[in-house]
Amino acid sequence: MMPTFNRIQRYILRECIAGLVLVLGVLLLAILMIDVVEQLRTVGGDVKLSLLGALRLSLMKMPQIIEQTLPFAILVSSMLAFTRLNRRSELSIIRASGISAWRFLAPVIVLGLVLGLFTTTILNPFAAKLTESFELERARLLNDGREAMAVSDTGVWLRQGDDTSQIVIHARRVEDGGIVLVDVKMIEEERLFAGNRPTNDFTFVRRIDADRAYLRNGFWQLENVVENVPNLPPERKQNLAIPTSLDAVTLLDRFASPNTIGFWNLPRFVRQTQSAGLDASRYKMRWNSLMATPALFIAMGLIGAIVCLRLSRLGGTSRLLAIGSLMAVGLYFFTQFSSSLGATGAAPAVVAAWSPPLFVLFCTLTWLAYREDG
Repeated sequence: MMPTFNRIQRYILRECIAGLVLVLGVLLLAILMIDVVEQLRTVGGDVKLSLLGALRLSLMKMPQIIEQTLPFAILVSSMLAFTRLNRRSELSIIRASGISAWRFLAPVIVLGLVLGLFTTTILNPFAAKLTESFELERARLLNDGREAMAVSDTGVWLRQGDDTSQIVIHARRVEDGGIVLVDVKMIEEERLFAGNRPTNDFTFVRRIDADRAYLRNGFWQLENVVENVPNLPPERKQNLAIPTSLDAVTLLDRFASPNTIGFWNLPRFVRQTQSAGLDASRYKMRWNSLMATPALFIAMGLIGAIVCLRLSRLGGTSRLLAIGSLMAVGLYFFTQFSSSLGATGAAPAVVAAWSPPLFVLFCTLTWLAYREDG
């Protein structure tokens, strides 16, 4: 009896994997073609970009796109696999042999668990690295002089500038949500030109040390300043204004995107962010969402499977498939809404990340227990 059961499980698992490969292949091919056109339109509209260059940029985004589309791919592949089994009357034979739904749904649960762990521990760090490379490459092609922000064990680093100059800012810590910098050092540099063509080289202009820097409307207001200019003695000033295009609303938007930080680096990054005085809510939310990925994948797989358990000869399969699709879309929007609450600190990150998948998972298990054992 046990060898027969194991063979059936393996068969169902193969059907699910085959459906997953098919669905992912179709989705990724369509997304890749659309994204290549988008890169040619956006990046190629400003600089000369070949088709191979656009394809290279799009391929850098593929791991992250796979990570984002996997929940829906698992849902559709589960629907596809069990619809096939149903139409070939194989589900009827499996049920007639005395195997319960709990046992032949085990491959779906195992597949969701394995894919969730793989996504969290392996795919996500790889996708984060390539996403960071994509953003850097895109900024390089566009010669983007926008502000950038980063955090490290030594404090906060900020770069602001334009096509002709840049200022690198270091602060030991920040206060008031990032609009006050403490123990500030600024290095101002000017871009070098070869004729009329800008280069990637800069020349030192001045260094500024200040006790504090306050972000005002269009400028940094520095207090207790020491300005060092080459070939001149240091000059002390009570106040100094440095122009900036940053404002209090967009300052943290220049910070490192959670999507560019891998799962294994997120805990350390959260500690660094908190020690620097910045809000780490969205990074906590990202880490907890990755931890909850296996539960989300299992829930998606079970939704796709249970809506196809009704025997095709009884009718109503299309209606159940539509219900399953609506449930998945509802779960997606519920997850996005909950993530927004967690990222802004309006709800604890653990609750915001785990509530949607666990709620749907328990609902599907309850429905299955009612239908099979009730």
